[in-house]
Amino acid sequence: MPKALRILSGPYAGGYELAPNGRLNWYFANLGLLPLVPMLSAADLQTYILPYLNLYLASTDPATSTIADIEFPYGRANTSVVKKVLADSDDAYASTFLSLASRYVAASGNWSWWEARKAALKNIAYRNLALTAKPSGLTAVFQAPRSQTNASGYLMDNCEGYRGLRDFAAVLRSRSELSEANYYDLLATNTADGIARHLFKGSAQAFLASDATLVPSTEFYPGTTCQVYPQAFGLRELTTQFSAGWNYLNIHTPGWETGRHDPFPWAILGYVAALRGQSSLARTQLVAIDKTFAANRSLVTINELGFYLRTRSVLNGGTAP
Repeated sequence: MPKALRILSGPYAGGYELAPNGRLNWYFANLGLLPLVPMLSAADLQTYILPYLNLYLASTDPATSTIADIEFPYGRANTSVVKKVLADSDDAYASTFLSLASRYVAASGNWSWWEARKAALKNIAYRNLALTAKPSGLTAVFQAPRSQTNASGYLMDNCEGYRGLRDFAAVLRSRSELSEANYYDLLATNTADGIARHLFKGSAQAFLASDATLVPSTEFYPGTTCQVYPQAFGLRELTTQFSAGWNYLNIHTPGWETGRHDPFPWAILGYVAALRGQSSLARTQLVAIDKTFAANRSLVTINELGFYLRTRSVLNGGTAP
């Protein structure tokens, strides 16, 4: 489980490896830790989540509120020897972190932490999700100057962005910071509208992977896998398109639940199957992931474990974490 990947010593203690002896990828760690928040006791939240949140904030660039991944060339036993690696997005890292921070503070009631860190959290939201918003409502994947080489608005990133903005706005609203809550809620609404207008193709009944593509792709990644992201991240404005995305996935890449299309499990697909009441498909994927876990642990990464836990929670009658 994700807790087993926790780094216990060195300058990145409190962080999490992507997989055993893998890098610290903050985006995947965020996704892996999110479903843990409602499952942990108050004491465990302070042990497994709070140090990670503080480490993330301490590791961001103070001028841009962006963050670099960390490679451990000799494994986690040598965390004093590290190499920083450019993140492959600014928007998705920021939004998934905002979701994690928002859910932690709501679950723990640690409002003194919130008050001490909210300025940094607001900078993350503003610099990575507000300043990068395009006229279409979609968020560009990178801040300047990296946006000069890639300013695309990706479906996956923008679904995660929507969720981060909604979660962050909910905490702001609970603290009576209404003007800022309204601002970030508006950005989320604009994101959903941008996806509906620019990324959903009615003629194909499918989503585009990004605003840089003209037609939906039938390739597994990102073409069919991206189709479930609006439902996975709860874009309520797009509920009428959820079934179209789901059908496109299953028509063009049947058998995804057995892992036939990619060595990585793509547990998010089983999670959406569970949300849709497709219990047989979801359980089949869980069995396949268990087999993958036993055969090659490095393929079941922390983000995959996060969605694995979400799937099990939904199948067991719980709410979507």
